[in-house]
Amino acid sequence: MSRGWTGQWIWCADGRIAKTGEFSDVPLVPAAAHDRRVRFRRVFPLALVPAAASLRITADSRYTVWVNGHEAARGPGRGAAGRLLYDVVDVARWLVPGDNAICVLVRFYGEANAWWRPVTPTFSHGAGVLLAELELPSGVLGTDRSWRHQTSPAWTPQKPSGVGHAVPEVLDGALCDPAWLEPGFDDTGWAPARVLTTLHLGGTARSTPPADPYGPLLENPVPPGEPVERPVRWLRERRGPDPGGEYGPADLVANVDAGAAPGPVPAGLPFTTVLEPGVAVLLTAGWDEVVAGTLVFELDAPPGVTVDARPAEDLDEHLRLRPFQHGYAARYRTRGKSDRFCSADPVGGRFVLLVLRGEGEVTVRGLSVLERLRPRPPGPFFESGDPVLDAVYETGLRTVDLTAQDAYIDCPTREQRAWTGDSVVHQSVDLLSNPDWRLARWHPRLAASPRPDGMLPMAVAGDYEHRDGAYIPDWALHWVRSVHNLYRWTGDAELVGELLPVAERVVRWFEPFSRDGLLTDVTGWVLLDWASVQGRGASSVLNGLWGRALRDFAEMAEWLGDAGRARWARGRHGELAAAFEQYWDEDRGGYRDWLTAAGLAPAMSEHATAAAAAGGLIPPSRHARALAFLLDRTALVRRAWSFGLMPLRAALGPPAPDWDVEREVVAAQPFFRYVVHDAVALLGGADHIADLCRDWSELAGDGTRTWREVWHGGSYCHGWSSTPSRDLPLYVLGVSPAEPGFARARIAPRPGALTRVAGAVPTPFGLVEVRLDRSEVAVSSPVPFTVELDGWARDRPAGRFSWSREQPG
Repeated sequence: MSRGWTGQWIWCADGRIAKTGEFSDVPLVPAAAHDRRVRFRRVFPLALVPAAASLRITADSRYTVWVNGHEAARGPGRGAAGRLLYDVVDVARWLVPGDNAICVLVRFYGEANAWWRPVTPTFSHGAGVLLAELELPSGVLGTDRSWRHQTSPAWTPQKPSGVGHAVPEVLDGALCDPAWLEPGFDDTGWAPARVLTTLHLGGTARSTPPADPYGPLLENPVPPGEPVERPVRWLRERRGPDPGGEYGPADLVANVDAGAAPGPVPAGLPFTTVLEPGVAVLLTAGWDEVVAGTLVFELDAPPGVTVDARPAEDLDEHLRLRPFQHGYAARYRTRGKSDRFCSADPVGGRFVLLVLRGEGEVTVRGLSVLERLRPRPPGPFFESGDPVLDAVYETGLRTVDLTAQDAYIDCPTREQRAWTGDSVVHQSVDLLSNPDWRLARWHPRLAASPRPDGMLPMAVAGDYEHRDGAYIPDWALHWVRSVHNLYRWTGDAELVGELLPVAERVVRWFEPFSRDGLLTDVTGWVLLDWASVQGRGASSVLNGLWGRALRDFAEMAEWLGDAGRARWARGRHGELAAAFEQYWDEDRGGYRDWLTAAGLAPAMSEHATAAAAAGGLIPPSRHARALAFLLDRTALVRRAWSFGLMPLRAALGPPAPDWDVEREVVAAQPFFRYVVHDAVALLGGADHIADLCRDWSELAGDGTRTWREVWHGGSYCHGWSSTPSRDLPLYVLGVSPAEPGFARARIAPRPGALTRVAGAVPTPFGLVEVRLDRSEVAVSSPVPFTVELDGWARDRPAGRFSWSREQPG
């Protein structure tokens, strides 16, 4: 930040933090402050509209800001503890000569949820706050006591619920006149904002940033793209009894759905009906694909009509809710005019159910989702003329886009947590297919939030990190790979240097578990994959992933000039490689899964041999046999242990095998296939990657345009399943950095049976474009490159070149 802040921290008059403890020295945010919404306004005159007007804004927990009734921004994005993000937006396009109004709605969650965690409060900060300043030609207009505020009674506080810990919304439109967004609104009943001055041990009573517990404010590195409206594609109507009672919105929708008459009647928008007492009208609508964003509906209705809305990921053949849908739902009570609801937080799904109750004529004018995703500029592409593979590539991009919001998230439907390990796939896809690398660079920094012992949380910037009740050791090793990706693709020594100490602590965390050279009885939830792969005892898969992390760390440390740490990591890797020999099965040509006190267990999976290859633990003399093992599809069985008995199975691990462990091999689920594909390429089998990517043709859910979480079951939109959208440009088209940061590119197409491939891959210097058919290969590159194909190699400077495949010049 080039200049300090003029705006002051402000909040509502009654938002004080309690003093507890024997000596009143322990600050506590009272429960009454949880899920509170406070509205703020500032009216100011302008003689002339400036060409630019930069607004900097942040809040704890979330804000929406309007300028003269136009929504300008939402935020802030999720951040690490003590690192609050702020947004910058040019609002000049909404300013007018005369009076102007900046209006902000702030929601303080209070209780941790999937995308937010509370800070440790001081006696002044930590129970909600707003900070903003608008740069005008006449000076800076910042938050201070001149801003008016109201603690809004329109929303009923809610608690997070369900596995996704989503926070429902209950809004009474009669108590929230949309005219409050306009300059002429009468706010004489509102009070001046309260300026917060720092109050803690060592505090200096300052009212501007930086201040504990928010630390030095960081500009949001990944501002979202422009909202894209996604109206529902179809609508059906059913009717049933109003169940009455004190149901929350999610349960109310479920009850009406269960009791409504079968055989939904086709309908359309605008939809008009007459409501009667005791009867609920249920509208089921859908997009025929997964969408993600803020849910919006508009209607004309008399005052007091209740609308309950619940998104859904899946419905049965009768368009009824299936069990275990995510828990977000909203309730809106109409004010009688200008009735419009827009959810505060993003939601996702393929369907939405609306229940209308009350009396009188109601017209639903609009029902849509506003997608607010991180940007994907045009340019990169992949095409092969094979409709299956081309569709696989595009589906992966859509899946990652929907799970790339303010962080790489699990899924937009069931839960929106930022998992530490999942994101390595999202990031890799973005590096190969998206010129905008801001989120690919930011997410590893966001996840670099180690516990005191050095282990990373299994999911960051939310409830799991806040509670610290469980951790996944192997997820931290996938995070190390994401840092290595930054090293290779960006070549940013400052960024890698910032993250390398965290990576070292992760790698060293495992060392005390080493017994006779192998990690043994590692604590935590050793997940590995949703496939039935054992992580107890001495897991070959975990040891292989540790081996990869040791090599990644050594390579990055040496690149940054730290020969001592590189030497340590390589020494540990050498000890691991020697001990790893115990897992080799000479008869079956692969590595076994685990070693216990009773000896080497017979079970084998793709995971063990793939992790061994990725970790550099397979002697060259075995490469051919290990490759053959990974390419043998005849012995594979798919077993996923994660669904049906969670979280009990998560605690106990995979159940006893129901397959022939002496002959069959457990197949990797979509997430771990990124390691399998890397292993195949490392062992010399990159020509097989295109055929391996065809497996994804059976993964798509019906009409979702996105990838499911596992081969059978799970959520319908999981970014971690998008490996082919990395591997088709990486291995089939063959574009990768030969030197860190693409100082030099490597072009090594491996099309397999494909007769032609073409595509473009982003680099820090522009796109590398490759076109290949039976007779010719053509390359356009902004950087020097080496092309390797058909047993020959050529070095070229930046530029456009082509070669005959039979007689390269």
